Amino acid sequence: MTIESIYPFFIFAGLVIIGVLIYIRYLTRKAIRSVLELFDLNTQLDYDLHRFLPEVIRVLKKINIDDLFYDVLYLNTALINEKTIRGNALEKDIQRVDYRIKIGIVPRHSRGEQYYLNMIVLEILFFLVEMDVLLRIKVIHEAFYKFSKLQTFILHDAKNLAQFIEFLSYNVRHLETSERQERFISYLKETLPAQSRRGAAIINFLEMEKETDIETAHKTTIDIKALLENLANHYRLNCTVTGEGSIVAEEYKVLSIFDNVLKNVYDKSLSEPDLTCHLDIAATGDSLRIEISDTGSPIKDNARLFEPFYSTKRGGLGIGLFQAKNIADAMKGNIRVLPQAAGAAFEIILPAHKEE
Repeated sequence: MTIESIYPFFIFAGLVIIGVLIYIRYLTRKAIRSVLELFDLNTQLDYDLHRFLPEVIRVLKKINIDDLFYDVLYLNTALINEKTIRGNALEKDIQRVDYRIKIGIVPRHSRGEQYYLNMIVLEILFFLVEMDVLLRIKVIHEAFYKFSKLQTFILHDAKNLAQFIEFLSYNVRHLETSERQERFISYLKETLPAQSRRGAAIINFLEMEKETDIETAHKTTIDIKALLENLANHYRLNCTVTGEGSIVAEEYKVLSIFDNVLKNVYDKSLSEPDLTCHLDIAATGDSLRIEISDTGSPIKDNARLFEPFYSTKRGGLGIGLFQAKNIADAMKGNIRVLPQAAGAAFEIILPAHKEE
């Protein structure tokens, strides 16, 4: 056999190889286009599995996949589609604490390079579904967290109102003299407006008003010294107030910050009757700095003081200071515990916005 007689064989073999390579390239490009279409479809449908999965089969049929079946379960939501076409299926499943996913496809052909392309499509489809599930779980968990936080804040404020009413009830039963009656009426004049505002805030929350409505509530100029003196009188604390200053803000927010801090001083004074406190107000640039210190016992676990649901008090919810810090942060301010050898001290910084 001569070399010349082998040439046609090499030429034929070369043409076959070129043809196979062109076919593989065609299949690969077709699969890539379909995968990109899946990504685009998922984005257009806002990562909503309920809308995405029924549309997927339309894209898969373009690359010779005849059927799609799945069983997706997350947070008591189930999406199920049974296998309707006989044939060799490719499947993938995963089980986690919050969700379970099973995805399967029935390709028309699954031989050679087509098998690997089908596996790639299955892996990418599974990735998209799992991503959508995780996004949905994250959104739901965040919504539950915000709702739980809102409920907890309402419970905390309602508890304070209940204590205030109990305190009033006790005093009403002991108004034996006209002098006590006059002092009690004076006390009501000082404290009822603040409690009324707190009650209005609770009603707003219960009526589920939009957060933007609360955030754009009417701002007013608040005399911080007068507010602190009223709160100190409300809790009957032995306090001195030095310095002066005012800020422009929603009054119920500022009241909530200082009420939560002074309420802790008051709770401490119940077991430490000789406790005294000092409130110092000072302007620092565009902000107002307020230091609240007392002569009582030192604070335990400073690092956990603003942690939600952490409380050293019996029956405490562990929400007051957490709420105060949340409000201060939202106002672009800050609240922190100052290091102190004896007693306890808080530093509160709030922006002193100018009225426009």
